[in-house]
Amino acid sequence: MSLADMKRFDVVMVRQNLVEIPSYPLPAGYRMRSHRQGDGATWVRIQRFSQPDRTFTEAKFDDVFGADLPALRRRGFFLVAPDGRDVGTITAWYDRNYRGKPWGRIHWLAIVPQHRGKRLSKSMMTVAMNRFRSLGHCRALLGTQPPRIAAIKTYLDFGFVPDMNVHGAARAWRLIREVLPHPALEGLSGRASLEPA
Repeated sequence: MSLADMKRFDVVMVRQNLVEIPSYPLPAGYRMRSHRQGDGATWVRIQRFSQPDRTFTEAKFDDVFGADLPALRRRGFFLVAPDGRDVGTITAWYDRNYRGKPWGRIHWLAIVPQHRGKRLSKSMMTVAMNRFRSLGHCRALLGTQPPRIAAIKTYLDFGFVPDMNVHGAARAWRLIREVLPHPALEGLSGRASLEPA
């Protein structure tokens, strides 16, 4: 099985604390804005451009966020390009009970292809991770797919590590490690503990 064959397989990454969050300022002309009422269509548009192989509708937006739209106004962000268009999105969401504990959850990070390659995802991660801290979170997690190597590198650079307790994680991370030599993946094997370091 190759990485491409695992595009529908989720891997989970965790960060045990929110100490020493990397700081990447936005490039000149870009800014972040908070989610506003009625932004569901904007979120769908960005996700469609970012991941054309997946189906995104407003029903999907409602399924993901509809149960807590008030929280989305505090936790959802859009990346605004110099020309004023919304070209990216990230959500500092939450998971109330992952492995028996509450976690912040990086959710649905996406940037339209024309704006990739500018380290914008790192700037967006800085905003979301700092929002976690301001909301009182102590730890964070996220889910992604093995073929998303650039995203995985960003997450590793932000201190996230694989949760090896997820079914199929050993095989997925073995494949990822073959194409992504990253210090955080050296010596990776077996089951990683979710206890704080």
